[in-house]
Amino acid sequence: MEQFFLLGGTSFLITFLIFPVFIKAFKKRNFLDTPGGRKIHTVHTPSMGGLAIFIGFSISLFIWMPFDGLKEIKYVISALTIMFIIGFRDDLINLRAFQKLLGQIASTLIIVAVCDIRLVSLYGIFGVYEIPTIFSYILSVFTIIVITNAYNLIDGIDGLAGSIGIISTLFFGIWFYLVGADAYAFLSFSLLGGLLAFLQFNWAPSKVFMGDTGSLMIGFFLSIVSIKFIDLNYNLQAAHPFRFDAFVGPAIGVLIVPLYDTLRVFIKRMLRGKSPMHPDRTHLHHILLRLGCNHAQATGILVTVNVIFVLLTLVLKSFSDAIVLPALIVTALTLGTITELIFKSMIDKRKEELKERNRTYRKEAKVVSITKSVG
Repeated sequence: MEQFFLLGGTSFLITFLIFPVFIKAFKKRNFLDTPGGRKIHTVHTPSMGGLAIFIGFSISLFIWMPFDGLKEIKYVISALTIMFIIGFRDDLINLRAFQKLLGQIASTLIIVAVCDIRLVSLYGIFGVYEIPTIFSYILSVFTIIVITNAYNLIDGIDGLAGSIGIISTLFFGIWFYLVGADAYAFLSFSLLGGLLAFLQFNWAPSKVFMGDTGSLMIGFFLSIVSIKFIDLNYNLQAAHPFRFDAFVGPAIGVLIVPLYDTLRVFIKRMLRGKSPMHPDRTHLHHILLRLGCNHAQATGILVTVNVIFVLLTLVLKSFSDAIVLPALIVTALTLGTITELIFKSMIDKRKEELKERNRTYRKEAKVVSITKSVG
């Protein structure tokens, strides 16, 4: 276990030390995220913080990881590097949506086809286990693309994406260590160290954003370890002390905030007759900000919710997906509905106040008009 602390500590130290240098260089080169439009920050802020995270992550991995472990995950590292380059290129010069998607699919195919990290079953959901190979590939590619972009979409306020990444990598890292999947534990703890360092500079008021350079790579990583977790857990012996009797539910519980928020936003957009990819400011973090929270408070609320769901999956460790999935869905819908109702109540109250103000203004204007005509 000491080796994992050294790994995470090295990643943290390298990332922490190079961030000030990168921030200064980004400002000098004008690699800044400009306020305006849908962006809710008010000052020009350096982006591409994912570059420092990737450097710390990579160096610590190559220092501490045994050679046999590197051989096992060399193609995973290659795919992560490609996704990192896609995000870096998009931050430098915007890529078109279809270009970014093609790059994501190429990286995903390395994971699914070359590394053979894929969903080989429905794991008992709807009573289905074995599925055709072609459907396994399609489902796996779809899952990776969804998780990658769901994580990318929550990178909207200070500290949120970094905090969710820390919770997720910590959960998967500990679990992989406990079941003996050391190579993936090394990956998780190395990224965990980089994210902890990043959060020191991204907590409100943020000095740097991770940008697509970081969010695409980290989201892609979380999609890989989620699928690896599901399949590895499914193949553990029933008597294994760290086996979850639910296979899909725990992975969803760990990533509930980005997954629920993305699904919710896409459905609301389609119900309004818009494309699900149409950008707007209806994400949960936007709603919390409009309810009066600052960045730190909104992040704190969503991180607390994420921790609650992780604890819920641990409490339900001995239950199957038939119990865990409905429990997660009902809890998420309940919390989401409460938030929506509070937000709607606030909007209705503001509309009523505006109407009352207009009525008062019209009465005052009418009195002034009558006074002038009498005079």
